[in-house]
Amino acid sequence: MTSDKLPYAADAESPLKDSELAVLRSQYEKEDPYPSLQTKFNYAWGLIKSNARQDQQDGVRLLSEIFRSSPDRRRRECLYYLGLGNYRLGNYAEARRYNDSLLEIESGNMQAQSLKDLIEDKVAKEGLYGVAIVGGLAVAAGVVGGLIMRSAQRKR
Repeated sequence: MTSDKLPYAADAESPLKDSELAVLRSQYEKEDPYPSLQTKFNYAWGLIKSNARQDQQDGVRLLSEIFRSSPDRRRRECLYYLGLGNYRLGNYAEARRYNDSLLEIESGNMQAQSLKDLIEDKVAKEGLYGVAIVGGLAVAAGVVGGLIMRSAQRKR
């Protein structure tokens, strides 16, 4: 598969229908314990696209196995989907690491560029949420501290 035949990251976020995932699972189970590389990859891809966290984790695990034991072409595909799977799991540092590795190999890969944008946007949003939460906690602590100080001063 060439990079221009692969979907952009936003498209890859839409889950498969249960019936479509069931077809991939059935093929994988039929070939178990030694599924073909293509069957294993297809099933991992479907799991990554699932909305179920356990499926996504299983997809990342299968892709990691493929990545460690496969030729370069398949490894390139695995890098993208490992990045996407980790992104969907909320493991943004891992997602960035896999995606950056792919961009080192193929700097013009639009799919990886799209995923990079998604990762950066999510990290920025979650960073803002984190700042807001920490800020809110600091304000709350200041209010509680002020009330305690006022109460202690009144008791004197």
